[in-house]
Order: sequence, then C-alpha cells, then structure tokens
Amino acid sequence: CIENIPMHMCTEPLLTRHFTEAYPELEVYDVKIAYDVAMLTQIYEEMQDVESGLEYSIRKREKHDKVLMMYPRCASRFCQCFCSPCSTKVNVEEYYREKLEELQAEFLKQREVSLHSPLGLAFVTFTSVNSAKQVFDDHKKTFLLGFSDSQPLSSLSASMKSDKWKVWFAPPPRDIYWEHLSDKRNWLFLKIIVSNLTLFLVTFFLTTPEYLVSQFDTILIAIFGPDADFQNSTASSWVQDFLPTVMLWSFTALLPLLVSYSDRWLGRWTRSEENHSVMRKTFWYLLFMVIVLPTFGFTTGMAYFNFLFMNNNSTDSYKWECIFLPDSGAFFVNYVITAALIGSALELIRFPEMFWYVIQLCFSRSEAETPAIQRAVTYEFRFGEQYARMLLIFAMTMMYSLSCPLITPFGLLYFILKHLVDRHNLAFVYAPSKINKKVHASAINFVIMSVGLLQFFMVTFSILRSGNLAIMTNRTKYALVLFVITINIFTAQIWSSFCRRLSPIKYEDVL
Repeated sequence: CIENIPMHMCTEPLLTRHFTEAYPELEVYDVKIAYDVAMLTQIYEEMQDVESGLEYSIRKREKHDKVLMMYPRCASRFCQCFCSPCSTKVNVEEYYREKLEELQAEFLKQREVSLHSPLGLAFVTFTSVNSAKQVFDDHKKTFLLGFSDSQPLSSLSASMKSDKWKVWFAPPPRDIYWEHLSDKRNWLFLKIIVSNLTLFLVTFFLTTPEYLVSQFDTILIAIFGPDADFQNSTASSWVQDFLPTVMLWSFTALLPLLVSYSDRWLGRWTRSEENHSVMRKTFWYLLFMVIVLPTFGFTTGMAYFNFLFMNNNSTDSYKWECIFLPDSGAFFVNYVITAALIGSALELIRFPEMFWYVIQLCFSRSEAETPAIQRAVTYEFRFGEQYARMLLIFAMTMMYSLSCPLITPFGLLYFILKHLVDRHNLAFVYAPSKINKKVHASAINFVIMSVGLLQFFMVTFSILRSGNLAIMTNRTKYALVLFVITINIFTAQIWSSFCRRLSPIKYEDVL
C-alpha cells in the first residue's frame, strides 16, 4: 500500500509505468486505486436493508398469500394508532421496490463521483513476496537517516514525489475500513493526544470502580434511610456483601466501552489495528483501576497524587504493613468468582445486544425490516476488549496466587468457562473479527509482565514481613533473584526486534 501519491498522478497506467522503469526486474501483477467511498458505502448498506425488506415481503406474499401493509413512518410497527391520523397505509412490496430504484439511481450517481475522487492511495501487487519486500525496504524511512539513498527512480519520480511516499504491507481487504480511508491522517496525532488525555482525566482522576464501590454504604443509606439495620437483616446483609462485587464487575465491563469508543473515534483504517489499540489501552486501564490502586489502598488516582505530593504532614506515613494481610485477597477472590460465574452467564445472555434489538424493533416500520435489524445487531467479536479482560483475570490470578492461593482454582474455573462461552459466541453469535500477530505478541508481553508483577509483589511482601531492608532473609533474596530473572526475560522479549535492528549483523528474512 502506497500513501501520499499526488492526486493528478494517482492512476493505474502511471503507477505501472513508474514501477516498470524503476524496477525492471520485478513484475507488477496488479494496481488498484483507492477512492472516497464513505457515502457510497452508506448508500450500499441502505440498499441491502431495502433489498432484504423487499425479499421478505415477496416471500410473505407467495408463501402465505398475505400482502403486507405499513405506515411509512418511524416506529409505526407498534404505534399504528398514532400514525393513522396523519398518514395512510402503503403496500410494503411496492414501497420497498420504489425505494430500491431510488437508491440504485443514487448509487450509480455517487459511484461516478467516487471514481473522480482518488485519495492518493494505491494498492500495488507483485508476483512474489520478495519483490514486495524489496520495494518496501527501498522506501523505508528511518528516524535518523530518512529515506534510503539507493531508492530506484524513474522518469515519473519527480512528478509522483516518490521520496515522500509512505509504503507499508497492505492487510487483507476485509480487514480495511474502506469508508475510513477518506479520513486524512494529518490530524491523527492531535486526535490521539486529545483522546488519550481526556480518557486519562476522566477515568483516572474522577472515579474508579473501587471508588464507586466504596460509596456503596452511602447509596444504601440514601435509599433505605439512616435507620436501616444492614447487619441484622438477612436480605440487607446479602445486598451489602454481594452487590459491591457485582457492581465492580459491571463497571469494569462498562467502563472499557469508553476506552474502545474513544479509540474508534480516531477512525483507524484497519480492524486489526483498532483491536490491537483497544486491547492495550483497556488492559492498562483495568490493571491500574482494578488491581494496582486497590492493592495499595487508593480508590482514585487523585488520592495517589495527594499522597505523593500534597501530604505535608511529616508524622503521617503510609501504613505499608497493612498491605498483604491474610484477608486482603478476599476482594479479588470475590471478583474472580463473579467474573467466572456471573460474568460468563451474562456473556451468554448478552443483555446489551438484546436491549439494542428491542429498541430497533420498536423503531421499525414493519415486520419486513426484521432481517435488516438482525443484520444490524450482529456485531463483530470485540477481540480487543475480550482479550484485555481475560488478561486482567490472568494478571490478578498470577499476582495473588502466592499471597492468596484460594484465587488459583477460581481463576482456572474462569478460563474454562471463558473458553466454552467464547467458543459458542464465535461459532454461533458474532461475526468474524480481524486481528494480526501484533495482538498475540502484546498478549505474550502482558503475560510475562504479569509474572514480573507477581515477583515484584513477592519481593515487597518479603521485605514488609521481614521488617528490615538491610537484613534480607533467604526468602527475600530468593524472591529478588527470581524478580531480576523475570525482568531480564521480559526485557529481552520486548526489545528483541529493536536490538536486532541495531546489530551489525544483517539478518536476511526467508520468505
């Protein structure tokens, strides 16, 4: 895939001529130009909905000898009494047939507009992967050296400004958001900064799931009154003991939606890149909000910064000995149990999809729109969010597996149920999702990092229990050695590709 091609030079014959002259030993198999198809895609989706409604009404007439009628107004399917005074019924088949003819004419008109709106983006296919890699290496731009000096040129290089091209390996066609290609990347960096900064301020400083759960007693008093006895009443004590964990799981399931929607606002070009970004951001958010801050007793990020920078009382010190008490892991055990039993059941029931399906039915005009509604509520499997939540449970299980061993069997139960639920949803419920190998590489890094956090927690636990940092016990020394080994493995895993580029030895890729 080649970006930054001048609009007037972005044609298939000119690009073929350029590569033929610059690379006479390589054979160009195909050249495709990308156009602005955002509006065309929207019209095509409307045509699909109208076609499905027309086919449904025809089948209904032929099979049941019944002619469908409707009021051509929104939500008229279940609110006909409100539509009858201001509208008249029409034949569903005739209505959708006329609508389809209008959309087809509009589609052809918009197609001509799109063909005259190139984006300066082209997909060039070579006969072999090695040929594509040679072109990619010649146009690779490094941070210090810029473009390679040995870049082949042609008689059109000056006009095409090949020195400003951005070349990358194109993903599969189904992985690309074709309607997003028209979104220019000039403001992408600024949008990323605004999105991440807003997300950081909202989720880190304003509230966390632990903070909302800590206010649960205040909410109960506001609902039942200050005279309510939560300790002696069986129902009230059950509510007080059980609902906080359910609330925490609910917030950790809902708040990552804010992370994912903030990333989708950026308008990324590929689904795999979007899933990778959502997975990383969601995992780091959940790690700090659910594990790190509650472990050290901070309900919000603001409380942590107040402790670091605004604690002017010299006599006030942090009570480190209160961390890793025998009952401190009960909260996380309850969380894993809730995620395994209740969370897996809710993923099977899929209340959000059911709620959205009911809303779509309420706003439909006739039963002929049912196939279009079913297609609209069939989402892709949200791989980034699901991967991040699963890695969160793995990190939680690993970090507390030694200080609170009871969490381990329930973590195993979670992964068994999660495997069964995801296998069912992937096979029968969700549409296929696109990911690349970077997602799995990041997951491997997070797994190794979870083991590193376990070693760090064990070193901290040993130092706190020994009571003296100068005199380390054998347990502390053993934990410290394992922590250093884990850090080395984690560093080697992360920086392996970077160190490979810095090496004086040139590695040849076998393709």
